[in-house]
Amino acid sequence: MKKSKATEALRVATDIAAIKAALHQRGYRLRKQPKQPVWKIIITLGPPLTRGETGGFYTLTYQPAPISAWVLHPQDNDIRRQTLETIIQSALKKQPANPIRTSS
Repeated sequence: MKKSKATEALRVATDIAAIKAALHQRGYRLRKQPKQPVWKIIITLGPPLTRGETGGFYTLTYQPAPISAWVLHPQDNDIRRQTLETIIQSALKKQPANPIRTSS
């Protein structure tokens, strides 16, 4: 059975509200990209550990049907990405139909 666009939009809005709350609680900042289901997660660091070190960002994208999943880019093995994945997955735990896709 195909879901309506309104139903999917409501679920995405509910998901992102939970994700934003969880990330803000842990000190991350989010910035919505215009007219796209894309959010930039800005990682800020305390004092630089090495000269020129910056926080950087990850991009959280909602992939609509037939995928219907949240995707975090770039796909790397950085500990910061793993931390973000854990936070996002725990925020979505109440909605198990929305796992983050990982490259396997």
